[in-house]
Amino acid sequence: MKLLRHRFFSTGLRWLIAGIFIYAGAMKMGSPQDLSASIASFAILPNVAVDLVAAVLPPFEIIAGVSVIVGVQSRAAWLALTGLIFIFLVALGSTIARGIIVDCGCFGTGSPSFWKTWAAIGRDILLLSSCGWGYWRDSFEPEVSND
Repeated sequence: MKLLRHRFFSTGLRWLIAGIFIYAGAMKMGSPQDLSASIASFAILPNVAVDLVAAVLPPFEIIAGVSVIVGVQSRAAWLALTGLIFIFLVALGSTIARGIIVDCGCFGTGSPSFWKTWAAIGRDILLLSSCGWGYWRDSFEPEVSND
């Protein structure tokens, strides 16, 4: 339990999680049409919302990741990332329940696969717990100020 409270662990986790989201956002920004197609394959959103989500999601991930690293409004960023991962998990679970095989589009595009979908769920569970821990950890540390 002491490891989870250690400053180096906290800093390392902060950089790792933020880096994952910054990288994922950057990968998605490089191919917005592919991201739109990936989002549409989930068959959850109406067509008019797919392109909007594809346009907003990558910068959102990047901004939240940078906020976590820099420490500006980091609790809000952790909460936003936790919510985002929860939504991803629900969406992936929904596709599995409906028998739809998708490529999650998390880090660019690839071929849809049942096992990749389950791997994405496993990864998202780890990210969800890490983001939740980051939010909880930042709740006990005061925001950084330049006073």
